[in-house]
Amino acid sequence: MPTRSVFWVLLPALVSLCAGCGGNGLAPTTGKVTVGGKPAKGAVVVFHPKEATIKSQRPSAVTDENGAFSLTTGLEGGAPPGDYLVAITWPEEAKPTGKIMSTDTSSPEPPDQLKGKYGNAETSKLTATVKAGGTAVPTFELE
Repeated sequence: MPTRSVFWVLLPALVSLCAGCGGNGLAPTTGKVTVGGKPAKGAVVVFHPKEATIKSQRPSAVTDENGAFSLTTGLEGGAPPGDYLVAITWPEEAKPTGKIMSTDTSSPEPPDQLKGKYGNAETSKLTATVKAGGTAVPTFELE
């Protein structure tokens, strides 16, 4: 009967291993970006892990008309729990060029309405912490 006793000893370990099966390890993460107290529609938000390597995932989002965002990592919703440095850019909305037909296929980057002030995670001074159960980060109130 030693086989049966080994089964009962290993059963709790197997159950705890399977408790994490099927999860992607990402926590739902939402927030908001305002500039001068008004929503920043179309701002690009990127979370950079504080201990980032070249292979680190960088959750990101684009704000809606209310300045709200919900992070995704790759194609999955959420962000890995941890501490982050945050970069935000706010591209100007595309203006009609008046060109009807052109051979110019390049599309230049629209200017950042924030003038690059928050575009570099190392210098933006914006931070956030994502908790395992999900996080609503405080509003990023930009100038």
